[in-house]
Amino acid sequence: MPVFNLICPNCSHRFKSMVLASAKPPAQWYCSSCQSADAYPDPDTAAEVHPWEAPGGGACLCCG
Repeated sequence: MPVFNLICPNCSHRFKSMVLASAKPPAQWYCSSCQSADAYPDPDTAAEVHPWEAPGGGACLCCG
């Protein structure tokens, strides 16, 4: 499950969003703070692998 680092240009909120491995990333992302439909993946960072799928596991990047 890739975890995307997202940015909202309207309110500058930075947040993470997980996409299930069998699903396509959405065509439109929504800000979890202001609900704007203008959020986008941060071009300076790559999607991360969810720790549950990584060898040895780890803490959830999305839930904290």
